[in-house]
Amino acid sequence: MPKKGLTRDLIIDTALRMTEEKGPFACSMRELADALDVKAASLYNHISGMDDLMSQVGLQAAKLRASAQMEAIRGKTRDEALFALADAYRTFAGEHANLDRAIMGLQRELSPILPQAEQLTLRPILQVLDSYGLDEEAKLHWQRILRAVLHGFCVHEHIGVFNPEDGSTDESYRIAIQCLADGLRAAGKKA
Repeated sequence: MPKKGLTRDLIIDTALRMTEEKGPFACSMRELADALDVKAASLYNHISGMDDLMSQVGLQAAKLRASAQMEAIRGKTRDEALFALADAYRTFAGEHANLDRAIMGLQRELSPILPQAEQLTLRPILQVLDSYGLDEEAKLHWQRILRAVLHGFCVHEHIGVFNPEDGSTDESYRIAIQCLADGLRAAGKKA
C-alpha cells in the first residue's frame, strides 16, 4: 500500500534536489527513501527503479534548462538571441552542473525519455536558428555545431581545463559565440 502523500512527482522532485546536491547516481534508493521518510520498497510503487528515476530527473533538468533559455531569448532574434541563449546555457551549466550532467546522462543510457529531452534541448536552439533564415539542412548542421561548442566549452570550464591565470574565460566564450554568429549570418545569406 503506497504511503499517503507519497507521489511520483514528490519522489522525482526530491531526487532532483539530491542530484543537484550530490550528482547523478550519487545517492541510493535507501538515501532517497530516508529523505522522504518512507521505506525504500515504497518508492517502487511509483517508480520502476533507479534508471527510471534518473531518466525522470534528467527530463526535469532538461525542462529547467530549456525554460531558462526560452526566457533568455524571448523577444530577441539573430545575434542578440544567440548570445542570450549561450549565456543562459553557460549559466545553467555553471549553477547546476550536476543537473547538466543528469541531462547528458540521458544520451549515454538510451533512455526512453531521450526523445522528450531532445525536443526540450532543441526548441530554444531552433528558435534562434530560425531567425537566421537557414534552410532545414543548414539548421541540422548548425544546431549540432552550436550544441557542441556550448557543451564543450562548459565542460572544459567546469572540470578546470582552462587556467584562469591565463585570462578571462568570459572573453574566450564571447569570441566562440561571435564566431558562431558570424558563421550563422554567412550561412543565412546563402539560404
